[in-house]
Amino acid sequence: MRYPRNIKIFRGGVDAAPFAGLFFATVLFLVLLYSHVFFPGVPIVLSDAEGAPEIGERTVAVRKDGTVRFLGESMDLAGLQAALREGGQRGDLPKRVVMENEAGSDEGLQKRVEDLLKEAGLSIKVPGTRLELPADAGFTGAANPVVVVGLNLNGQIFFQHQLIQRAALQRRLAEMVERGGGNMTLLLQADRKVPWEEIVGLSEVARKAGITQVRLGTRPPL
Repeated sequence: MRYPRNIKIFRGGVDAAPFAGLFFATVLFLVLLYSHVFFPGVPIVLSDAEGAPEIGERTVAVRKDGTVRFLGESMDLAGLQAALREGGQRGDLPKRVVMENEAGSDEGLQKRVEDLLKEAGLSIKVPGTRLELPADAGFTGAANPVVVVGLNLNGQIFFQHQLIQRAALQRRLAEMVERGGGNMTLLLQADRKVPWEEIVGLSEVARKAGITQVRLGTRPPL
């Protein structure tokens, strides 16, 4: 049995118009989706990866042995003056330093160091302090006017929310006693871990200023 064979092989040309239309339609969709659609944000061109900048130590401290620690190095007063002069010429001095003097260091040396730093154009920041008072029943009050002095664990003295030296504190207390015209009570808010000789030293400062009564600040027990 023979089947009729009327199918002929196509040997004509291929019309490229449909393929071209599909190609241009695809390109049009890509252009509309990625070039004309607004994406929120700001474009940022990232540079090559670099290491994080190293921030050196930015503290100044006067030690009990008479040396000064400046930006991680120990030196004397003349060395500090030279380091400030050389750093100012190079332009690599920090704009602000933290003053962290060691307890018991020479107050006169501290003042000279502060003056050198200010002359070099550096601002001085006193580190914040948190006093942990000893636990007791609390301050019972006083009949006389009360003046408050703080003493942190580093031996730094605070009066009227400012760091102060002992000699200046004695003068300020004497002026307040003179203006008050009578007895005053010093409320000493000292950290519970402060050495006892530091408290005795401040009590002696108060006595020389004309204050005869000193009380220790405490916090209520937990």
